Amino acid sequence: MDKPTVRGSYLSVTSIGLMTAAAVVTSLRGLPLLAKEEMTMFVYLAFTVVFFLVPASLISAELGGAYADRRGGIYTWVSQAFGKRWGFLAIWLQWIQNVVWFPVALTFGAAAIAYTIGRPELASNGTYVGIFCIVSYWLATWLVLQGVEVFARIANWTFIIGTVVPGMVLLVLLGYWIHTGQPLGWDHISNTALTLDGHARYWPAIHGFGTIAFLAGIVLLFAGVEVQAVHIVDMRSPGRGYPAAIGLGAIISVLIFALGALPIAAILPYEKISLQSGVFDAFAAVIADIWHMGWAVSVLSLLVAVGAISGVLAWLGSPSRGLLETASEGELPPLLQA
Repeated sequence: MDKPTVRGSYLSVTSIGLMTAAAVVTSLRGLPLLAKEEMTMFVYLAFTVVFFLVPASLISAELGGAYADRRGGIYTWVSQAFGKRWGFLAIWLQWIQNVVWFPVALTFGAAAIAYTIGRPELASNGTYVGIFCIVSYWLATWLVLQGVEVFARIANWTFIIGTVVPGMVLLVLLGYWIHTGQPLGWDHISNTALTLDGHARYWPAIHGFGTIAFLAGIVLLFAGVEVQAVHIVDMRSPGRGYPAAIGLGAIISVLIFALGALPIAAILPYEKISLQSGVFDAFAAVIADIWHMGWAVSVLSLLVAVGAISGVLAWLGSPSRGLLETASEGELPPLLQA
């Protein structure tokens, strides 16, 4: 059971904001997905930000401020509008989706470790990936059980070390790539949907709903902005602080996705952007192939693996705490309320 936060020691706006960003970004695994759309990625990002992230952030900030004395998060919000049964369904769906999502995030972490030890072929080894996922999940569970202050601190630092720092390195590599006159990936695209008269498109070629199916994946990348609402009661002034934390988390998420995907699209040719290894391939294309510092690629891959763990921590503790609130209100069977 989650240990209560000791009064006098509160979660700050920055802490909740970083946890929100960690829940949204989860890791750098979404960057190659964006990079595959080359320069048209900015249209998809703008659409997602305007029609999904901004409304979701505003709603979360408003409801979080309105129910600042309740720790149930989305359970409380939905319960107040439609009753406790619908509230329970909402928090249950938020919690159960992790059964599918955790293996995806941790598989990316397993791939990062495989690159760290110089064995990228292990990323497709089912036994290795399975063992990594199980061990990482139980390690994350143990950390969450240490209490909200402990796992919040660890989630924030692992997010900075494993997501923000590698993202900044990608920007440095982009600067070097452009400064040295290297060929830009989007200048050599064979995909006609991404080119126009021999130049990269900045507006997607839309020929029906089938051509915008990719948009669903972009929207999914920004899911989770509301998940840290269960920690509102752990803030000193949640009425003012939580909306600020939501805004901070949303801004960090947009910057990481937009600025992190651009270097991959610039450094790697379109046909060589792998959804699984695109981040590591971009590191290797400059740091290993040009600078001959293969060890640095291993270090960065390890940091990316740490970033994957931060996303798991952000998602593991928060929906579980919301589900715990349903037990205190009698929505779970007596056996599960202990």
